[in-house]
Amino acid sequence: MRGLAGRPVQQEKARGFRGFVQTAAGRAFLIALSLVLVFATFTYVTPLLAIPVFLIVGLALPIYSGLKRPRFLALSGLVVILLLAPVATAVLSSEIMSPTPAASSSPDLPEGHGGAVLQNASVGPFLGSTSTNFTWNVTIYPQYLSPDNSSPLWLSLYISTCPGATGNSSPVCSAGYPFYNRTITFPSGYWANHTGPTRESFRFTIGSNGIWDWQMGLAMENLSTHGLEWIFLVGDPQYDGIEGPVIGGYGTVYFALIGSVYLESALYLGAPYFIVLLIYVAFKNRERRRADSQRRRAGPVPPTSPPPAGPKTPLPSGPPPESSAAATAAAAAAAGEMTCPNCHAVVYANEATCWKCGTALNPKG
Repeated sequence: MRGLAGRPVQQEKARGFRGFVQTAAGRAFLIALSLVLVFATFTYVTPLLAIPVFLIVGLALPIYSGLKRPRFLALSGLVVILLLAPVATAVLSSEIMSPTPAASSSPDLPEGHGGAVLQNASVGPFLGSTSTNFTWNVTIYPQYLSPDNSSPLWLSLYISTCPGATGNSSPVCSAGYPFYNRTITFPSGYWANHTGPTRESFRFTIGSNGIWDWQMGLAMENLSTHGLEWIFLVGDPQYDGIEGPVIGGYGTVYFALIGSVYLESALYLGAPYFIVLLIYVAFKNRERRRADSQRRRAGPVPPTSPPPAGPKTPLPSGPPPESSAAATAAAAAAAGEMTCPNCHAVVYANEATCWKCGTALNPKG
């Protein structure tokens, strides 16, 4: 930039936070800040809250700080998404390998009457190998059965890789997942001799690596309708299943989760981020084209001061030389405008290429 006297004018550098983020360390700080905040909300709160957090710290804050180049915004967003999944998977893997607490059924009608019928259900050991013989334990409290139900008929254990599944088909998983069903049937008159809390156990060797889930169901006959009634354990809020056991080491769990975490981060974070970025780039390009069009319509800028006066040279008589005529025509063309032969945009006559479509101008013949 030059002043009126033709001397270069130095632009004042940004100070404070805006000046810091213009440096390489500042840009790295912004990316790290975005990663930490998005990771915290994505992992410990909910992926839905991570969407606005990512847009604010990953897009709005850099633009406000002066980092408006679309290339930097796209690369920084991609770096956050690529690093988020491995870090989040490491934390989730550690949490999954921690034993889940014991589960019980609901104490309220129609499942319970004054207390939970199924209590302290658990699996042990929580971590094992393909040869581990796992044990599922539960305590049945018949005194808390609803007055409308008969004595328990049988107790079923459902083991699967599909959370909350109690059969070979589930609305939350595609068909073909592993599923095992184990049942303890109570003989007639069994509960006449077991009126108090009764502990029941299942033992089973799964034999396959993976993250498994389970559920228990107690079947009874409804004395009024003579239909079958079920009491299930209260599992997780989303699938109503109980996590465990986990077969295999940390690497088995990590690689079982990394793909789904990448997919979830791409859908919840990547798609909204890059859609908003594309909208921002479209508006910036539209604004730039409008400014260029207005500048070109204003015509050539006149010189700030007249050329210095010198001794007048008498004009030669007769027609001007050919070289002098060509120079005069070139100077006249340089001071005016012309139309691009390709897109018909208004351009300066002395420009090499069209500002709109890039077509070469003034080709030398």
